[in-house]
Amino acid sequence: MLIGSASFAQVTFDEGDIVPDFTITDLNGDVHTLYDYTAAGKWVLVDFFAFWCGPCAANAPTVNEFYHKYGCNQGNVIVLGVEYEGTEEQTHEFEAWAGIDVDNPYPSASGLVGGGAAVHAAYGPSAFPTIIAISPENILLNHDIWPISGIQTLEANFPEEALVELSCSVNVDESAVVADFGISPNPATDLSFVNIGLTQTTMIELLVTDALGRQVEYVQAGIMNPGMQRLELNISNLQSGIFYVTLMSNGNIIGTEKLMKQ
Repeated sequence: MLIGSASFAQVTFDEGDIVPDFTITDLNGDVHTLYDYTAAGKWVLVDFFAFWCGPCAANAPTVNEFYHKYGCNQGNVIVLGVEYEGTEEQTHEFEAWAGIDVDNPYPSASGLVGGGAAVHAAYGPSAFPTIIAISPENILLNHDIWPISGIQTLEANFPEEALVELSCSVNVDESAVVADFGISPNPATDLSFVNIGLTQTTMIELLVTDALGRQVEYVQAGIMNPGMQRLELNISNLQSGIFYVTLMSNGNIIGTEKLMKQ
């Protein structure tokens, strides 16, 4: 059995390598796929831990503080916990042992049920905890963030433009508010249209970010009625490239779509 180690805790990939995709299911039953997040322009922090690991429990509150400061996975940075060999019950017990916010912890997958063991096998962390940072291009930025003296240790692994502070909003059942969300034409040159099928009257906002997570456009559509709605999105002032359009309802993030500017 591995133990927590400060000196040799790293994954088998070198900094600058392209890391493999993975999919995990967290303790709430939500599915997380690395390449889905990075394709949406997100930066990713992965905490490899074991339910029995003391150093992991000691550092988990700092990881959770980082998760909360930058929007609880609703902003530019995604935080994922990947447990080594425990059951879901043991992973829940780890969260309580670590003393993190059990009402809103960073999403973690158990080793035995959530797919964590397979990710550990693919990445090969040599000890626990091993915390890594991944860019939107799937490049490993740091194969062992250690030692962790506070949240600033984690922040130092991401570019300044990625670290946009964001309050954690209440999760919204997308089907209760939006039945359809799409962009056309896509790719587009000067104008594109955001098509939204609303199931109820709600406040709608659009946030457009570039591949680095920087805000480039913001549209406050105001209160919109149920039914199909169409919003004009003027992108003539943007350079060619990939952008991400985030749909928000009453300040809550509903979904994000990729937009290609020609």
